[in-house]
Amino acid sequence: MARKKKPLNAHELLEFLLKLKRQGNNLKAIEVNFRPDRDSDVVVTEEVEEDLYDAKTNNILESIVLVGDSREV
Repeated sequence: MARKKKPLNAHELLEFLLKLKRQGNNLKAIEVNFRPDRDSDVVVTEEVEEDLYDAKTNNILESIVLVGDSREV
């Protein structure tokens, strides 16, 4: 049985970005893209925003989301 993969959390993302910055990269010059898997085409992301809150109190942020098309639906 395959082991369930742990989702990336915001702290891990922040640590990765800070490591890139420490290595001398200009974070403002680095685009953020998304691929469902390594063999997929790139989806350009336009925004990051708050996503889901806890079901019990609706006050605790549980996820953020990268948005590819930021136009209102």
